[in-house]
Amino acid sequence: MNMDLVGEKGFGIKIRMRMIENPCFEILTPKSVLRDQLLGIERAGRTCYRSEKGEVTTETAEKFVRMLLGRGHETPIEHSLMTVRFTDISIGMTREQNRHRLTAISERSTRYVDYDKEGEVGFVPPPGRDLDIGVDLGDGLVLSPRQMADMEERFYRSLRGQGWSPEDARQYLPIGTESEEVVSANFREWRHIFALRTTKPAHWEIRRVIGELLGEVQEIVPGVFADFVERGIDDKGVKYYEMLKARGK
Repeated sequence: MNMDLVGEKGFGIKIRMRMIENPCFEILTPKSVLRDQLLGIERAGRTCYRSEKGEVTTETAEKFVRMLLGRGHETPIEHSLMTVRFTDISIGMTREQNRHRLTAISERSTRYVDYDKEGEVGFVPPPGRDLDIGVDLGDGLVLSPRQMADMEERFYRSLRGQGWSPEDARQYLPIGTESEEVVSANFREWRHIFALRTTKPAHWEIRRVIGELLGEVQEIVPGVFADFVERGIDDKGVKYYEMLKARGK
């Protein structure tokens, strides 16, 4: 798309920054492994109650986990691990995700990854906003949100061209710049993440991708995440959820 900068100089630029509409994720832990972990959770939980009896199967384990969560007894589900890779997300979302301290995180480094060599750089804009609307910056200069993102990316590349290192030039990357990371946590911590990041007050970007992840894991291991229910869709078209209260709480 060609767009013009509207201002007293009247010069034009070609937009190069890729606007990302949807974040992506991939559950790296195989589905069979996620389901098999329920067996260990049942064995661990029955140790607490000294109630070992009969064969432990996927069916008995799922039923047992539902019982535990219904009572508010979540410690046995810590005997688990799920690893997820998030792509096409913004640096802003990684900052929020990284606040969950009981996780292992590997994030793309803006110190060592040179965006100047990456070709097209991605940007995550807010949904439902007109990216081509003119915004008056004063002094006769009008920029659209799309142009502003592109100018910031061009400024980064220009700094690299002037000899600035990636770790210095990154100071001028906007928070919406595309990034990626891998996150590992046990089921209990994922429940904590879902409880905080899928509710209506959560930021739309993390709520959108974490909500989609929630929907997928509810199909894989429903007994662990069945107590999260969809409550509606906000004015940006993003779903929000609520965790039902356990009887023991």
